Formats: sequence, C-alpha cells, structure tokens
Amino acid sequence: MGVWRRAVACAAAALCALVAAGAQAAKRPRSQGKPSPSPVSPIRHPPLQALTPGLGSAVAVFDPGGRALRPWWAALERAVQGQGSARIAFYGASHTAADLWTGELRRRLQGRYGDAGHGFVLPARWNLGYRHQDIATDATPTWAIVRHLKVQGPAVGDHGLAGFRMESTSAADWAEIRTTTSSAQGRSADRLELWYRTCSDCGDVNIELDGAAQVLTGRGPAAVVRKSWTVPEGPHTLRLTPMGNGKVGIDGAVFERSKGGVVVDQLGIPGMQAEIHLHWAEAAWAQQLGWRSPDLVVFAYGTNDIADPQNDDASYLAVWQRVLARVRKAAPQAACLIVGPSDRLHREGRKWVGFARTAAVIEVQRKAATAAGCGHWDAQAAMGGPGAMRRWVGAGLGTPDRVHLSRDGYTRLAALFDHALHGGLAVGATHRPGP
Repeated sequence: MGVWRRAVACAAAALCALVAAGAQAAKRPRSQGKPSPSPVSPIRHPPLQALTPGLGSAVAVFDPGGRALRPWWAALERAVQGQGSARIAFYGASHTAADLWTGELRRRLQGRYGDAGHGFVLPARWNLGYRHQDIATDATPTWAIVRHLKVQGPAVGDHGLAGFRMESTSAADWAEIRTTTSSAQGRSADRLELWYRTCSDCGDVNIELDGAAQVLTGRGPAAVVRKSWTVPEGPHTLRLTPMGNGKVGIDGAVFERSKGGVVVDQLGIPGMQAEIHLHWAEAAWAQQLGWRSPDLVVFAYGTNDIADPQNDDASYLAVWQRVLARVRKAAPQAACLIVGPSDRLHREGRKWVGFARTAAVIEVQRKAATAAGCGHWDAQAAMGGPGAMRRWVGAGLGTPDRVHLSRDGYTRLAALFDHALHGGLAVGATHRPGP
C-alpha cells in the first residue's frame, strides 16, 4: 500500500504547514488582562459570516437517518443547563494535530457554552506538527515517544487514548503543563489528572503542583494509573520529572474545570490514516476512551488516503467498518462523525491537480458511516469543491504545499464545521430534538 512513501510525504507536508502556520501565529496579537465573562447562549446555529464564493460553503452533515448527532446535542443541552460538560474526542492527522482547527473549534464552542477546560494533553512537543492551543506546555526534547509506525507492519501495541506516550529514565528530563495567560480560554482549572504507567521495574516520578512536591511510585502491577487533584479554581502548573530509578511512562494529563461547558480533546498524529486505530490494543484504548467519556467522537481522516493509489475501495471500507465498530463498542453513548478529506492538490509537471481517488474515498466513508449510524462531513465540499485549494492558497487560506491550511484557513474551516455540528437544530432551540 505504499506506506513508507506516504509516511515520508506526509511528514514533509506537515512540516511545511507548521512553518507557514507558525509564522502567522507569531504575528497574532495576544489578548491582555483577564477576559470579561460572557453569558452562555441557548443551543443554536452559530452564525456564519458572508463567505466569498469558492472560499467556503455551509455543508450539512450527511446523516440519512437524522439521528447521528443527537447524543452531541443532548450533551450541549446539559451544558447549557449547567448539568455537565459536552465532550469531543477529536482524532485525525496533521490537520488535527496542530490544534489550529480543533483549537478554533474549542474556542467557538467554549465561548458560547462555557469553558470546561482544555481537556487531555501530552506535554511533549514530539513532532513539529503537534501542538496545543490555549494551554502552555514545555518539555525537554529527549523524551522517547512510543507509538506505532506504519513501517512496522501489522503490529499491535498498547498506545493508550492518543496512540502514543512519552517515556524517560533520565532525571535530567522534565515536562510542564500550565494554564495559559495569553488567551480567553484555558486560564483556569480546578481538576487535574496525570496518567502514568506502573510496572515491576518502572521508575518513580517527582511531581510539583504549583511548587508543592510529591513522588508518585512507578513500581506495581502493569497498568495506567490516574492520579487526580482537586484544586482551587484558578491558574495552575503541573511539572513532572523522572527520579532516575527506572523508566517513567506518561500517557497524558487532563486540565479541566468542574464548571459545565465544552471540552475538546485534540488527539491527532501527523501523517496518519484511520487504519492506525487498528494498531492500538483495543482494550487499553477503550479503557482510556471510557475515562474521557466523550459525547462525540470525530475521525478526521482521508487527506492522506486519497494519495494512495493502492488503497482499494473494499479494503478501505473494511478498515472503516472495524474502526467504527471499535468506537461503537467502547463509547456506545457517543455520537460519531467522519470528516472526509479536505481538497488537496499535487504537482503533475508544471500544474497542480487534484487526486483521482478523492470522490471514491468520500463515498466509502459515507457508506461506512451510514451503516454504523454515524455522520459524515464533506470537508472538500465545505472548502468549495474540487480545486478549491487553488483559491484558498490564493486568498492566504492555504499553504504552499496545497495540502494544509494557514491559521486563517483553519479558522474558517472551524467555523464551517461548527455550523455543521448544529445542523439538525432549529435556530434558537433550547432543547434537543425528540427521539
């Protein structure tokens, strides 16, 4: 299936996109001072600004049964009523991993329904295309990242919720997570978690929570342990350092608020396809997904799939059937949604052209989603259809690689997706549709 060629191409594309997006991010002014509180709105369609023809279109979620998003709407209703939070587990490739698209979606949803915290985060910046917005993270670059690589063939391993974890045996390594001071969301938390590994020869980890130190013991039965702290509402810093007496494994951390609202867990890995889920040990992944208890699980894959000429329809459908069966089993309470490929171009001679497999990939995704009771959102159509990337690049919304988007482009894509997530609700509705 050309997996090695795909991995190399995707890594280069992700790096190009990161450089372009990072340059724009550096120019973006930071908000100053404390944000003024805003009232929570009823569940309703978010308004869309007037869109330039060919640079975005309101596209509804494909959902022939009309029921795919109802658990998500019900969760929004609970958030509006102050009875809990609405949670999204958002999987994907480089579009997702940079947290530009998901980060803007998080800001939009939290601005309307309440900031319930950033959610799940891995503090190591292990890839140039991996980042988190509205939370501050830092770590030494010498942490090892354990994950499945496509070049490893059909192997399956315990890679947890996000598909990777960070490990170290060195007392010189450290990682830190802090609430942000530079944006309206993510300034406060009152509930923190650290997910770390125990085993017969695992090492201990020193924790500093707002400067107060404690040691978490790594020796014990093989497991992932959740250490939780309830802290006063406000800014907080969690710093961790291996003690140097064995291997320390960190699956991630959680920064949240008990106040209701929305949480968006960014769970992207650059260069990946939906097939990656089948290389994660199902029981371990399902346990951790259960800990997050999502109301909506998004799978944003396809942009890498369309570049694979050996990815035939039958095998591609079988992959999606297995992936969706996993999430239905692990999170039966959640809505599920596939986001199809964005428009992507490649060079043929002196011309930039689209990929022949795009339409087939979208069709297979829709077939799998419908059979599983999930929705499908056509990102290419939302951008403006085949060839839209030419216009997006010309307008500063796409990057020169013709694969990724600029910060402004991801902001626009988030607005379109946000609108689609409310597509079955009446304008101004204060309750979810009936059964």
